Amino acid sequence: MTAPDTNVEKQARNHRGPLWGIMLCFVFVALLTVGWLVLYGDEEPGGSVGTDTNPQVTAPAGEAETAPVSD
Repeated sequence: MTAPDTNVEKQARNHRGPLWGIMLCFVFVALLTVGWLVLYGDEEPGGSVGTDTNPQVTAPAGEAETAPVSD
């Protein structure tokens, strides 16, 4: 059954506020998602956990300078 009294212009006017609110929520969530992707998107997997930049530790064994051993 159809509604006996349909006034499309009145319904559009009454629903304008809630529809704008829903659209603003979608925009807000989209901005949060883009911000999250920009903030965390440039990190490499694994990050910097366990890396050491000390050249004495990372140099190959043949090229590292060692102190003379005192007897």
